[in-house]
Amino acid sequence: MKNFHGRALALVSLGVLTAVAFALPSAAIAQEEDDVAPVSASTTDIPDEIPTEAFAGRSEFSRARLSPDGSRFAFTVLREENLYLSIYDSETRQLVDGLNLGDPDEFKWFRWVNDDRMLFSVIGQDDRYGLYYSRLLSFDISTRQFRALALGRMSFDGDNIIHTSPDGSFVLVSMSEGWGREPDVWRFDLNSQERDDEIRGERMQSRHPNVSAWIADETGTVRIGLGARGYGRIGMRYRSSADDEWETVARVRVDDEDALEKWDFMGLRAGSDTGYSITVPEGGNRRALMQFDFSTGQLGDVVFQSADEDVSSVVFDADRNPIAVGYEGDRYRREWLDPEIRRWRDLLGQALPGSAVTILDITDDLNRMLVLQSGPADPGALYVFTPESRDLSLFAEYRPNIPAASLSSPEAMRYDARDGTSIHGYLTLPRGREASNLPLIVYPHGGPYGVRDWDDYDDMVQLLANRGYAVIQPNFRGSGGYGEDFELLGHGQIGRAMQDDLDDAVAHLVMQGIVDPARVCMIGTSYGGFAAMWGVIRNPDIYRCGVSFAGVTHFERQLKHDKDYLFGRNRGRHWDRVDGDQTNFDLDDVSPAVQVRRLARPLLLVHGEKDNRVPFDQYELMVGRANRADIPIETLVLEDSGHGFWNPEDEQAYYDAVVSFLDRHNPAD
Repeated sequence: MKNFHGRALALVSLGVLTAVAFALPSAAIAQEEDDVAPVSASTTDIPDEIPTEAFAGRSEFSRARLSPDGSRFAFTVLREENLYLSIYDSETRQLVDGLNLGDPDEFKWFRWVNDDRMLFSVIGQDDRYGLYYSRLLSFDISTRQFRALALGRMSFDGDNIIHTSPDGSFVLVSMSEGWGREPDVWRFDLNSQERDDEIRGERMQSRHPNVSAWIADETGTVRIGLGARGYGRIGMRYRSSADDEWETVARVRVDDEDALEKWDFMGLRAGSDTGYSITVPEGGNRRALMQFDFSTGQLGDVVFQSADEDVSSVVFDADRNPIAVGYEGDRYRREWLDPEIRRWRDLLGQALPGSAVTILDITDDLNRMLVLQSGPADPGALYVFTPESRDLSLFAEYRPNIPAASLSSPEAMRYDARDGTSIHGYLTLPRGREASNLPLIVYPHGGPYGVRDWDDYDDMVQLLANRGYAVIQPNFRGSGGYGEDFELLGHGQIGRAMQDDLDDAVAHLVMQGIVDPARVCMIGTSYGGFAAMWGVIRNPDIYRCGVSFAGVTHFERQLKHDKDYLFGRNRGRHWDRVDGDQTNFDLDDVSPAVQVRRLARPLLLVHGEKDNRVPFDQYELMVGRANRADIPIETLVLEDSGHGFWNPEDEQAYYDAVVSFLDRHNPAD
């Protein structure tokens, strides 16, 4: 099983895991080819309305992972407010086992360690201090036994696995014995039977006052230690092997983002001082995969780069050699550096014409693959592929009740913002309607920094297009994937130049005659939800209505909340991005809850009560101040959801509310 590395961070909290029998609904499981009736529709006809129910119930098959030998695969899926993990036999595609993981926000990730054992990362919250902490749980499929990986005393970071033995018998974890202490490296024997409920760790590398993180090579030898080296500086301690002495080989200031960028270490291998980093080469503007000399702390040669896109992830084989890179253009793409895998990928593309084919996971011996076929107007399907027999089996469709012929394909586009900055985005037009004087939905992404929209399939985009709206997804300044300079343009520009980019998208489409300027609304989630609120407050002349799901309403309070799970340099960088370096800028000036008296357009405010990312009190603050100011706001509270939907019912309720709201305030016809 390959090691996939990228720039992703999830935050969830701790729950109780229960072993249950669970299978996918029959509607989602693939039927035999003869049972599938083809769907056809004229591209010139307005398609029938697709029920909102068909778009609800988020699939998690993109997280599907093979066991090491490929005999099994597992994935998570939401059902009735709970997150389930299902384990299937790769050959028969029959259910082997299922787990109820509880609340979706109480689960972080799962990982195979061998073909009969998995590890889960879960997160809890300390009642005394309100801080989040992570823990590891081992699950044996044959015995259905859960056990915690524990110390007598533990700090908040308890899931930092730095090595897994090839046979899955033990893992090395970098963690502290208590709050405020530097981490040791602990060996957890997953075969141990000393305790029924937990596995106790054995110290393998003692803590050091200047090390806050340890890194091991593929043999389990701890060879890198990172941590503070005096006020405002970070240093790297390194050794070439277990027999060598530790040396400090590099130091950098914590506020030197350019220098820290290259400290994204990957691919540390036994017998070599060379690894890899995803960073911007000197004189460049795009992130590339580069060699990194750990013994000197210096960058080496470029391994892979694109002239137009940022490299964002890398896949390593068991020996820590890079075999694929992911990079960001109009859509996310993975380029396989291994010629054999690339050949299979090309053959799969020929066998599955139409939408793009992505190899989600692959065993080290190339004996089995999980394959996803999906596209901008294709919700996708999951296949199991066995190269030796060339057997390609359809396992499940992501959205089995949505007729593909009724969907619309987004088109990449560019426009110039008012200051001349070129903005890239995607425009989806409603099927069967002339591209003239259409109602428009501006649909900005969340984040906002380093995040971007793709031309991937999106339920909300397709629902809106099916209802007759044009949808624009601008990748405004600050978005990722367009180079370091473009991302930096967004620093300190929340509610200002970043918002201007959204307004300028409307102006561009109006100028082209595609959009009716009197029928424009904005819808968004998280940061996009803020942008929707701020759009109708700041520019009621442009937007006749707005919909915010889980939107930030008060930035100063949100930044204080973020401190609970942003540590070290990430906290400072996050604040700098939002606040910028301008002394004359007050975040209250762009906070909807502070500026609510200016609201003069219809606004639908939606929030999940269990949201830990943008807490529910952000919603309560906005509603409370609106009520006191006698400003009407339509609301929808999802009692059983968080920063996303935890069950199909809540997702459908949201879609129904959006459709009803638009019918009343910005009808398509």
